[in-house]
Amino acid sequence: MPNKKAKGKRAKQRDKMKGKGKPTVNKLLEEFDEEDIVQISINSAIHSGLPHHRFQGKTGRVERRRGSCYIVSLKDGNMRKRVIVHPVHLKKLVIKEAN
Repeated sequence: MPNKKAKGKRAKQRDKMKGKGKPTVNKLLEEFDEEDIVQISINSAIHSGLPHHRFQGKTGRVERRRGSCYIVSLKDGNMRKRVIVHPVHLKKLVIKEAN
């Protein structure tokens, strides 16, 4: 059976995760506070704490730390979900308030 379709967890994510390169030490050791707003930006060079590719680009709020990772609460459709993510795959967002 040649050319069997891949159905695994990491199927169809080759293009989404391509070309970010090695992260810096500062990125590996970055810390977030509770209630920080973060965006999930997956780095394919680091496999630990890798979230599902469905959450690429989603924005959520840090709930708490769990080991070396963080629990991020986000909305997926109408459901509220909690995802465990390593800080390499997170980007802090700064929301500017209009005065």
